[in-house]
Amino acid sequence: MVTALLIVSPLVAAVSTIPSLEGTLSQPKTPQSTSTFTHTVFIEAGTTTRCPNCPMAAEALYALYNNNSEYPFYYTSLVANQEQTSYIRFAWHYRGVAVPTLFFDGGNKTLVGVTGNPQQTQQAYRNLINECGARTVHPLELNTSVLGHNNAKLDITVTVKNTGSSRYIGILKSMVTEIVSRWNDEQGHPFHFAFLSYVIQKIVILQPQQSKTFTVTWNGAARHGNHTYPDIVDSNIMVISTVAHIQPHVIPAEQYVRQHIAFYVDQTSGATVSKE
Repeated sequence: MVTALLIVSPLVAAVSTIPSLEGTLSQPKTPQSTSTFTHTVFIEAGTTTRCPNCPMAAEALYALYNNNSEYPFYYTSLVANQEQTSYIRFAWHYRGVAVPTLFFDGGNKTLVGVTGNPQQTQQAYRNLINECGARTVHPLELNTSVLGHNNAKLDITVTVKNTGSSRYIGILKSMVTEIVSRWNDEQGHPFHFAFLSYVIQKIVILQPQQSKTFTVTWNGAARHGNHTYPDIVDSNIMVISTVAHIQPHVIPAEQYVRQHIAFYVDQTSGATVSKE
């Protein structure tokens, strides 16, 4: 496998290659009733517009998402040299220094680089999705809905329910993503589900069988990190929500990923925009 180094400061994208570890708008996915998955998996894909190996990673991940209904997952592309919050998430929180790097379920698993072709890369991703999907997680129900008004404003409602028998404390995050991104990879193809902004970030405390609902309005024309998004198209937006348990996990340093703290995702949901 190969990766490209990402210079963390200043952020100027890929500078060299180094050896490492070997279209159509998509609709939200939910676990199949026959699935052995304990939850819907979440992937954050660290990438840049100048990385020579990132197009293969992007192609493999998008194909897997579109063509595989038996592996329920959502993902977002952290285009770290374009979007400030994506850079912070990748380089500060996960402490990644090379792209492409994928973080599964909030950092429970990490994979740096790509293999020889998109099909082999798909298989590597599929294996880790399966591993994460089989994890023992805290039982939660998570639902996201989005109402659009064709004016860059989105009304987002997220409901999380603790279906377990003990108190749950977690971190709820909802993020706005662009299904076909305004940013292109090094080969000139648009990324998919590119991160634009967090819309909810909060601690949730739930007693057994308790649910809480949060409703917020996101204004794309406002400042989000280093961008404004007054030109978003409602039909090109997906909002993805995750809940991660509050327990921190110290992830030891690996090649191209420094030691960091991770919070493992227990449940994920996503929604495209509905109309009034």
